[in-house]
Amino acid sequence: MERSFDDLGWLAERTQVRAEIVDPGFELKVIIPPATTLFDCQLGWVDPEGAMVITDIGGQHKPGWDPERGHGSVFKVHPDNRIEPIVPYGATGRAMIMSSMLSPPDFGEYGERPFPLGQLRPGRAGAHNTHAVFWVPPDARWVEHFVIIPDAGSINGGKPGALVSPGFGPAGTPEAGSLYVIAMLNCVMYKVTSKREIWPFIIGDAEHSGFQFMPRYLYRAPATWGEHAGELICEGVKNKSFATAANKPGEALPKEELVHLVVEDQGYGRLAKLTPISTAGYPDVSLPGSPQPGLRPDRFQGFEAPASFGPFGGHRFVVDVGTANTMQTSTLDADALPYDATIVRIAPDGTRHLFMRNLQSGHPQLKFQGDRMLIGAIGKSYSTGDFHYPDGYLAEVRFTGG
Repeated sequence: MERSFDDLGWLAERTQVRAEIVDPGFELKVIIPPATTLFDCQLGWVDPEGAMVITDIGGQHKPGWDPERGHGSVFKVHPDNRIEPIVPYGATGRAMIMSSMLSPPDFGEYGERPFPLGQLRPGRAGAHNTHAVFWVPPDARWVEHFVIIPDAGSINGGKPGALVSPGFGPAGTPEAGSLYVIAMLNCVMYKVTSKREIWPFIIGDAEHSGFQFMPRYLYRAPATWGEHAGELICEGVKNKSFATAANKPGEALPKEELVHLVVEDQGYGRLAKLTPISTAGYPDVSLPGSPQPGLRPDRFQGFEAPASFGPFGGHRFVVDVGTANTMQTSTLDADALPYDATIVRIAPDGTRHLFMRNLQSGHPQLKFQGDRMLIGAIGKSYSTGDFHYPDGYLAEVRFTGG
């Protein structure tokens, strides 16, 4: 049911910031409160000026919801909290943008530019249809299509919806100079080149892979993986797609069956050759970012705090997203998200300690900007396609002494 866009008091009650820092000497301050302007706040990277580049999945040219217009923006938050638009609200045409990445210098003439992912059309209908990789040209205040994602495979009609990205290939590896993106709706990983070429790289249906799975990560196996050391590995989840029913907020997360496949690149325009392997007895590969449902939190590297972060300089911090993950859920009917997300501190000796509790679930993110930790909240809004209200926020944590 549509609620008022003019009086958001009802939304402010559902999205109060209740987070508590366990350790003394740290202070939490809200920079952009919920129920004001932010919808889905995705933290990106710190630019040479020290500004954090942020993507908002939601927001249009004016408050409210116009189903014919696109949504999303890219902007900078400077250390003094000054906000500088890169792609202003209302500048995406009919497209939706999200999950912006900075292209590496080795990405040809398109190096060192913002690369958002997104939908060709807005809202939930767009989320279940064709997506694109976008980019922001030099001196532009808008996004342009870099490549359109082609249909592939048989899952959910082969439509490449719900786009996410393992990222650009790391420097010094054979994957350098390419971008890899995953459409969670049809369970296909695509390869994108700096010449604006794209093709299906891994198709996770039974016809192409021998069983149905959703690709999630692409990495080189470490030296501790015996005969597979140095090989390219795709890690995924068996019998899942973006259309798979998720747990309800507050319910236990579903158990996921991980699969690992050796990937052999067959060259331009061709599917990779896949060989399933067992990783029993091998140590886990440490993964970037925050945990996803079903994966153990201790697998994730988190983000290292600067020396200025008090007694925890050099420690790593990671979010446990709790029991609702709006970045991997196609619908979410609960009125309010549970307050069961946390931030965990990983000491240099590898021990894990609770740092913050009572974060609202959904998909909170953290990254460091100078001497402060930024926390961005992704709520129920545009990430699930049917909720068009500004339930995101941006906050900071600083060491204040004591």
